[in-house]
Amino acid sequence: MPPRAAPPGGPSARPPGIRELAALLRAAGLDPSAEELADALWLAGRIRRPGPAEPGTREPPPEPEEEDPVSPPEPPVRPEAEAEDPVRLYVAGAGRAGEAAEAELPGEAPAERAVPVRVPGAAALPRILEIQRALRALQRHRPPGPPTRMVLDEEATVEASARALGPVIPVLRPESRREATVRLVMDASPSMAVWQDMFEELRSVCERLGAFRDVQVHYLHRLADGTAALGRSPVAGPGLRSGDQLRDPTGRALTMVVSDCAGPLWREGTAQRLLYRWAQCTPCVVVQPLPQRLWARSWLPTERGTLSRAEGGIGGSGVKLKFRSDRPPLPGRPTGGLTVPVLPPSATALGAWARLVAGLGTGPVPAEVGRVLAAHPAAPLPPPRAVRPPRELVARFRSSAAPRAVQLAVYLSAAPLTLPVMRLVQRTMLPDSEPSDLAEVLLGGLLRRSTEVPGQWYEFVPGVQDVLLGPLGRDEAALVLKHCSEYVLAHFGRGVRNFPALAVSQLTGAPMAEAGTAAGDPERAPAGRLPQAFAQVSAKVVRRYLPGMPDEGPAVREPAPPVPGRAGAVQAARDRLADGDADGDGDARALYEAVAVLRRAVASPAGPGDPPEEAETELAGALLRLWAAQRDPELLAEAERALAGLGRAPARALLGRVYYERALAAEPDAELLAAADREFAAAGAAAGPGLRRECAVRRAETLIRLSALRDDPGPLREARAALEPLAGPADGTASHPEPGRALGRVLLALLPRTPDPAERTALAEQAAARLALDPAAGRGARARARVELAGALRHLPGRLEEAAAQLDEALAEAGGDQELRVAALVCLARVHRARYERDAGPAALEDAAEAYGRARRLIPRDAEAFGELLPEWGDVLLDRARAADGRRFTGAAVRVLRESRAAVPQSDPGSAHRLLRLATGLRLRHAYEGDPVDLREAEYLLELAVRHSRDPLERARAWRDHGDVQQEIHGHTRAADRLDRAADSYRRAWRAALEADRAERRATDTAVQLAARVQELRGEVLERLARPRAALDAYRSALELWARLEAGGAGAGGGGGGGGGERRAGERSEALRARVRALEAGL
Repeated sequence: MPPRAAPPGGPSARPPGIRELAALLRAAGLDPSAEELADALWLAGRIRRPGPAEPGTREPPPEPEEEDPVSPPEPPVRPEAEAEDPVRLYVAGAGRAGEAAEAELPGEAPAERAVPVRVPGAAALPRILEIQRALRALQRHRPPGPPTRMVLDEEATVEASARALGPVIPVLRPESRREATVRLVMDASPSMAVWQDMFEELRSVCERLGAFRDVQVHYLHRLADGTAALGRSPVAGPGLRSGDQLRDPTGRALTMVVSDCAGPLWREGTAQRLLYRWAQCTPCVVVQPLPQRLWARSWLPTERGTLSRAEGGIGGSGVKLKFRSDRPPLPGRPTGGLTVPVLPPSATALGAWARLVAGLGTGPVPAEVGRVLAAHPAAPLPPPRAVRPPRELVARFRSSAAPRAVQLAVYLSAAPLTLPVMRLVQRTMLPDSEPSDLAEVLLGGLLRRSTEVPGQWYEFVPGVQDVLLGPLGRDEAALVLKHCSEYVLAHFGRGVRNFPALAVSQLTGAPMAEAGTAAGDPERAPAGRLPQAFAQVSAKVVRRYLPGMPDEGPAVREPAPPVPGRAGAVQAARDRLADGDADGDGDARALYEAVAVLRRAVASPAGPGDPPEEAETELAGALLRLWAAQRDPELLAEAERALAGLGRAPARALLGRVYYERALAAEPDAELLAAADREFAAAGAAAGPGLRRECAVRRAETLIRLSALRDDPGPLREARAALEPLAGPADGTASHPEPGRALGRVLLALLPRTPDPAERTALAEQAAARLALDPAAGRGARARARVELAGALRHLPGRLEEAAAQLDEALAEAGGDQELRVAALVCLARVHRARYERDAGPAALEDAAEAYGRARRLIPRDAEAFGELLPEWGDVLLDRARAADGRRFTGAAVRVLRESRAAVPQSDPGSAHRLLRLATGLRLRHAYEGDPVDLREAEYLLELAVRHSRDPLERARAWRDHGDVQQEIHGHTRAADRLDRAADSYRRAWRAALEADRAERRATDTAVQLAARVQELRGEVLERLARPRAALDAYRSALELWARLEAGGAGAGGGGGGGGGERRAGERSEALRARVRALEAGL
């Protein structure tokens, strides 16, 4: 049967979206903003439709026509070999008017024997992900001035409404995140039409960055009177606005102009004058797609030098980039005015500019700039080009163009000259080439725009194609077809940019020889000697992705007779998944098709020969694989529904995986992790050896996370007990190493929760033996294993150098895996901290701080790991500041600790500890520099810590430090009330420590020590206030607490037992008794 017509918009019919609606409004002369369009859509949903017609006015519906009961025709059966027939792809272009059907354009096929398809096109911006990563620095850009966006302050609103006793009083606060706007302006001159796709890709990059409140797109047009105007479309139409509307005195916008600077607006100086007015207020940049050596021939020639950042732009706001030229200006070039960076569309150049604008670097950075003046003069018209013979044109092009551009021109001589195909040839034949190479071919005098066919068609200047084809043999010309075919085959049906084409083969009834007869026809023009098609794929591939074709079931390897029940569908799904795995590209389409088949199988009744629970288990497994690719929570819910009520071991193991993924999909959920643990335990108990090992490994991973979430070592001990019978020997001879490595990870998680040093050393040795490297592991797996091994070795003082060496190897093997590199650097910092504890060398702390700094640069600010890293880094800097020659580290310590405090909200359970550490850093800086402002800030932070802490022991420490700060402030002011406050703070610390002693017995020694010490400090302050009786009471209370510690065997300096601890407590008790006797004698 003939194929149905493709629905508008692609293979899957869908209603018009926002982009289509906006395009229709612009075509009608309207130019709504995003907010106006949203308002219109909201209002449209609330306008009532016209009511029903009056009764009796409606005409009766026509009687349905009776149809002959004819059964639908069966689809024709095609032999398998026919599905592998080659299909040639031609550019979908209109034939020349007035010519016969057989006089086709090169690369064009007759429409009546062709089927329209969508062919994947190459990206206009190569290495687009590198460009996106480079521009990610703009996420740190903050516009000047106070933030203008106000958001609801929930806590202040609740407090204000509660005080008002009735009405709700909203309280707003300024929000500074994502206040910047980026304005993308494209020159709409005719020469820029070839860069429309590049402009769209740049816009997509800016939209995906998440760095801007709004991404605006404008096109710069030249009006009939020579003035510049802005529109929303590359075609001039109604709704054009003055270019000065983009002049933003607030400095909150970034302006990126994409232009080759070769149009009439640039020749007349209008574009330069407009750019000058924009650059007065906001950072501007020109993205120049032409090759850099052609910039001097444009109407915006560049100067080479260096750029550096200077805060406070023109008018006192914004960002100013200062330019320093490397050489004096050339004669005839403008001087003065403003300089605007001119950049190629590459990740290196755009990244350097983004870092300067965001303030991540002050420069100087090598750059080229264009100079624009407030009254930029127009340039004289260039003389017309002389007509040159084809060989001279090619010779001049080869002498001045880049080697890759010359080679690209040769390849393009064997392909249809439409822009999508030209990009496809460039990407397949010269994958390392840049957009500037294609621009050099288009502007090199070899090509000209075709006036006979609408669209972006080009043609060679007469005679040029024959010259270019001279060194290109027929085999090399066929190679262009081969490589383009491989690219199309690899990307067919993907969600990439595509363009329309025509498929011609026996699929449409046209024999292949008919489509290729022109290749050997000597009567055709020189273009006729070339292969008309730009790619060739199999008919099977085209049929799978052909719009409008009937849906086919998943391809099976061998046609099998129908099997009653579910067995056939389950086998078909397995084969489809196996085919997708064999492709090596993680084919999502194979997953979708397999899931669709399994859904139908589960919905149908099971046959007598179907294994129980097989279809449901296969469906859940496929849904889990699809979840890993799509991260759609509904997939997990469907998998859970499919497994509900099943009792066999494979189904329960999959249900455990579903619970585990659900637990980590959003906020970690301890209850779901516990449910996953139960399912893995039940499945492992009833499963065979292979599934039992898999369940044990997955259960260990679940219990590690559960232990961290509940702050309880119990799950880790349970995982250890479950794995030890399955782990085998630790010498690497186990036939199944996975349980052994899982046991090593469990032991690694137990190490920080083991207070006894001897037991911790034994555990570390066992973990290191279990985590030894597997020689057969791949590069990425080996790097991760090295990090785990080093995590165990850092607890063994004698093997710290080995741990550092393993981490250096892991960093070399990690490649572009940023998460793994961060884990390795954090572990390396902890290894250096262990070196300091062993050797007491300050250099180890400096190495640790440097490793933390490297890790910090790899973590986005909004990532959870960012907030977790900063407290450790701050503690290292504090320790270094306390060591010899530590004054120069206090500033860095305070800066990192201040950033650590800002990384979490005050409602976070760990915010009080971060406030305590920042107060400690400020007090340390005061000890070096003597600035009382640090003490006042530390006092405020400690009061905040007391207010937000949920742990009584932590509150006790905060009150103790608060009392110390009061004494230090008294040293500056000599105010007696500061000593009164210090005594009160120590009293509060004593009470909080006793509360911690009653609440949690395992920390009792630490709490009692703290209570005893603050009573001593309180007694000393009361003595200074001449209150001997109150001081005597405080000392006696401290004596009772020290006596309790002596009886328990704890020391003043630690929480462990031993004779040294008893001696320290005894010495302190003796000193207190002497002080008590002296006070009693004076009363």
